[in-house]
Amino acid sequence: MAIPDEDVARVRAATDIAALIGEHTALKRVGRRLVGLCPFHSEKSPSFSVNPEEGLYYCFGCQVSGDAISFVRNIEGCDFVEAVERLAARAGVTIRTTRMARIRRDGGADRRSMRH
Repeated sequence: MAIPDEDVARVRAATDIAALIGEHTALKRVGRRLVGLCPFHSEKSPSFSVNPEEGLYYCFGCQVSGDAISFVRNIEGCDFVEAVERLAARAGVTIRTTRMARIRRDGGADRRSMRH
């Protein structure tokens, strides 16, 4: 399945990344950013930074970074589509999906069998 780019963008825009990440680690405001302990590795001093305005996170300790979708993928161990679906449900955003043919081993997609 594939999700149209417009729907992915709407899910990203509707997701409060600070609230999402705050469910997994305590965050403290430092200027325009939020900082806390990284949920991806053990540490004693905060190296995890969240920029709510840009919807991004970064860990200065383990260099993991991304947006709300990659956060859900990493924390919950799910694929892209499932992460977008979970965030859409959480934000009350309706998304459309399309079925695509499986990707050939050479990396190309067979577009002849794309359906809505």
